[in-house]
Amino acid sequence: MLFRLAKSDFLLPGFWVGWRRWVLWSLCVGAIFLLGQMHRETDAEFAFVSLTLLPVLVLTWTGGKWHGLSIALLAAVIWTGADLSSNRVFSTPWIAWINAVLRVMTYALIVLLTHQVRVQFEKEHELAIHDTLTGLLNRRAFMAAGTAEAERARRYGNHLSVLFVDLDKFKSLNDTRGHRAGDAALQATARALLGATRGSDFVARLGGDEFALVLPEIGFEAGITAADKVYDALNAALDDFAPVKASLGIAWFEVPERSFPAMLDAADALMYSAKAGGNLRVVSGRFAS
Repeated sequence: MLFRLAKSDFLLPGFWVGWRRWVLWSLCVGAIFLLGQMHRETDAEFAFVSLTLLPVLVLTWTGGKWHGLSIALLAAVIWTGADLSSNRVFSTPWIAWINAVLRVMTYALIVLLTHQVRVQFEKEHELAIHDTLTGLLNRRAFMAAGTAEAERARRYGNHLSVLFVDLDKFKSLNDTRGHRAGDAALQATARALLGATRGSDFVARLGGDEFALVLPEIGFEAGITAADKVYDALNAALDDFAPVKASLGIAWFEVPERSFPAMLDAADALMYSAKAGGNLRVVSGRFAS
């Protein structure tokens, strides 16, 4: 896909790193051992099967299918050991082993179903925050990310730039060459924006032929340089889609005291100044707050 995942994507896999992984594994394994010990001490009278599923569900959801299958197998082994070491007498010795096989099958099925639900959840999450045509952040996700970045910049006294991009004569392209060409132009714009920005920047399609970017922690001169780079990349990418060109406004904030929607409006106004000046321009503005 064309999109670059924003650091505001709050999915659980981000949790599954470093020491947190081992803490979670330790807690889940400890819980299974404890339940197995309780099962053994009660001479297998209490099964606690439902409780045993909780660690399996947790590790599958946070760690993925293979972590889930691993803990499922461990749970089945511990549970079988508890059966065999308890004082419970089975009518025939092989019943304990049949139970073990059934547990493995049941736990594995739970793991696979949970994994499938998680995959679907991630797909729905991607659709909820990304534009389906370009893969960029959509307006809702961009406003959330921009608001968070503005608050962070305000808290730590960092600079912040907001860029607003509009494609000039885009309707003319649709009218003369069809909507398929228009879609291709939008996708080319998305690729150019991602290729001309940093991994820490946020890039979005706001709708139609309007795009916006947030450039965190960037000085005024560096912001202007970045805007020029974006402008050049855009118009190079749009060479195959004449007569479409890009106009760009960049609002730089020394310390962003205003709300993020107001910051975006400032960049939008600068973009319209570029259009009023005959298009094919970058107009910048410097704001103390």
